[in-house]
Amino acid sequence: MSRTVREMNASRLSWGSAGLALLLGACGGGGGDGGAPSPAPAPVTTTPPVTAPAPPPAASAPASSPTTVDAGTRATCQLSNFQAELLELVNRYRAAGASCGSEGNFAPASALRWQANLTQAALQHSDDMQSGNFFSHTGSNGSTAGQRITAAGYSWRAYGENIAAGQASASTVMTSWMNSPGHCANIMNSTFREIGVACVKGGAGNTYGTYWTMELATPQ
Repeated sequence: MSRTVREMNASRLSWGSAGLALLLGACGGGGGDGGAPSPAPAPVTTTPPVTAPAPPPAASAPASSPTTVDAGTRATCQLSNFQAELLELVNRYRAAGASCGSEGNFAPASALRWQANLTQAALQHSDDMQSGNFFSHTGSNGSTAGQRITAAGYSWRAYGENIAAGQASASTVMTSWMNSPGHCANIMNSTFREIGVACVKGGAGNTYGTYWTMELATPQ
């Protein structure tokens, strides 16, 4: 099921998918409830939880070897301490538990591990959104998050995807995601065990200055 992407606190949010026994069709998600959007610019997105046998990868999305995302590179929007800061923030929220608004309250969850194939899938989608100047869970070739994760060589039992655009730092994008029920629920989902995140800077022709993708998953 798809949800409408809305502006929230100068961010575009959309939540992806994750689940426990059965593949749930999930795509773009809503960005948050209530309140007038603040004037600043920036989007975010998630996909709700999805589970089951991985779908076949999109024909135009060939598998490639895992990619690491080193701090200060194009794949990190030139941000220093990228992986360490994101892991610290995500795992701090998971350790504390969180209230995710309409998605409910979440008990503390175990820490996530950084995973290279998930990072590659995240980078591929951020690159795709930047080069095509779009903001969606659906890739320019029609691929879903699950297909991109599979194409990157990751065999999943459950996955979720959060995307965002316009945020200038790891702390800003995490605040945007945690303030949106769907994104917050993906981050707090105790099913997930691993994570990969990438950020690609926009250029002069892009709507947003940054394009973020977070992939969360449980391996088979």
